[in-house]
Amino acid sequence: MNRRLLRQAAVSPAVTVAVVVAVALVCWLVAGWLAERMVRQELDTALGVQRQMTRSVVDNMAEVIASDLSMSRAIPATMAETAVVQQALAEAGHYAASHPSTELARREALQSAPTLAAVDGFLHDAQGFSGFDAIWLVNNNGICIASSNAMEKISYVGIDMRSRNYLSDTLLGAFSETYGVGTSSGEPGIFVAAPVYNDGLLVGAVLAKVSIARLRHWVTHPGTFVSDSNGVVVMAHDSKLEGLAMPGSHVEEMNAVDRVNTYLRERFAELPLHSAAHAATREAPWMPASEAQAFVELPGLRAPALYEHRGGLNSGLTAHLVDPLNAWPELLANQRRDRLLIFLTLTGSTALAAVISISWVRERRLHRASRDLAEQLQAANSLLAAEARHDALTGALSRRYFLNLLRREIDAAYASGRPLCMAIADLDHFKQINDRFGHPAGDRALQHFVETCRAELRSDDAVGRLGGEEFGILLPATSLATGQEVIERLRREVKASVCAGLPSEAYLSVSIGITELAASQDQPERLMSRADLALYMAKAGGRDRCEAMASDGAAPPRTTAATW
Repeated sequence: MNRRLLRQAAVSPAVTVAVVVAVALVCWLVAGWLAERMVRQELDTALGVQRQMTRSVVDNMAEVIASDLSMSRAIPATMAETAVVQQALAEAGHYAASHPSTELARREALQSAPTLAAVDGFLHDAQGFSGFDAIWLVNNNGICIASSNAMEKISYVGIDMRSRNYLSDTLLGAFSETYGVGTSSGEPGIFVAAPVYNDGLLVGAVLAKVSIARLRHWVTHPGTFVSDSNGVVVMAHDSKLEGLAMPGSHVEEMNAVDRVNTYLRERFAELPLHSAAHAATREAPWMPASEAQAFVELPGLRAPALYEHRGGLNSGLTAHLVDPLNAWPELLANQRRDRLLIFLTLTGSTALAAVISISWVRERRLHRASRDLAEQLQAANSLLAAEARHDALTGALSRRYFLNLLRREIDAAYASGRPLCMAIADLDHFKQINDRFGHPAGDRALQHFVETCRAELRSDDAVGRLGGEEFGILLPATSLATGQEVIERLRREVKASVCAGLPSEAYLSVSIGITELAASQDQPERLMSRADLALYMAKAGGRDRCEAMASDGAAPPRTTAATW
């Protein structure tokens, strides 16, 4: 009897297996749900940090490009206002590409003209200190009349350049700046063209080229590349991307002639930059669709990537960054591991306590790591902000911050109707100080100059390090006559004061050029160009002196004005 009751009360093996399987299935589903919630938190943290870093890299890249191009525009624009260039183009306006005229004949005629030979030398010298690969003049008929490479084997002199895309708008009176591949050299670069007027008439253009090889510092960060206004990748950290066209770019709409004239090629393969949403959700079904849509993929990338770009660089160029999500493999591994751990936790009370403790410790560690990362990021941002504002060696304003301050001061001067002066100072024979007494002595000389500026100038005045031993000085609410007195006093003080830490036989002096803001519509580039020309006059006059240039480009007479 008892045996029969026991057999009736016993649970069949099939039911036991079914219950175990059902419990295991429920535990597996619950473990998957919990693991997905956990990994989503990690994903949100990783995406937040990497998005901020990606945007910071792209913004910095765009600022560097804009700063470099701003300086590149200033030189051709300044040369277009010089009398020697205007007169040369006016006198060579009769050269044209007529049928009986050949390129060789034009070159021989142009190179035999004494005035144009002098202009060739002037352009060659300008190329040397400007950093351009070539500078040349084109008359209003499209003929190159003078070039910095006039004496070289491959010269632009005599070439008919009317078909160059970078020249067509300029011969109509517009300033142009564009990417292209040199027809003669076959090398890509940025072409800057400034129209030249003589007595109100358009007589030609000043053109300059800086090769892409000189601008490689734009794409030092992995995943960065630059595209032009037509959507062609002109420079990339991964050289295999160069020459590809962005999806849906304007280059596909150009005719074959324009493509060849601009790029010396007719066909362009499309950059395989596609959405990685499908691939990401296939690998990680737990990922929200809104997050997956933000990912892109390129061949060769083992993880989905974030994509950022910045346009509007006043040149048609656009900065891009494809930044792979570095935490992606770890996130996938974490999700699989967490699901298994939680599943094992739910299958036994003993394992449950152990796994809960591990998960709690792990979450605390993740929270602490995220907090530490946020604090490090905040500290790094604060340090970057300080470094971006001040030069680490001298304490003067950094170049970028000084240029931004210059733009704000120009707007404020126009808004208030007050004058504004800008000066550029250059320590004389600074290289000799470095060579004779060592770089620490040179560093001390730079620091001494900034300290002297702070002592002699007002608190509202600004001193920024433009590069090397060159400094910019802003004098708000100051006329040119007063500014001349101020910088002359500064020059004398630099020469007379004793620089501690510098050997007694070291002779320290400074050359300064100053100019004033024009009455209307003056630009930072023009203001800096005039100050730079005034500095050049001071150097040419023997150094250790100050020279001024009025807003119209003339050197004003030296007069005595009341100083502050």
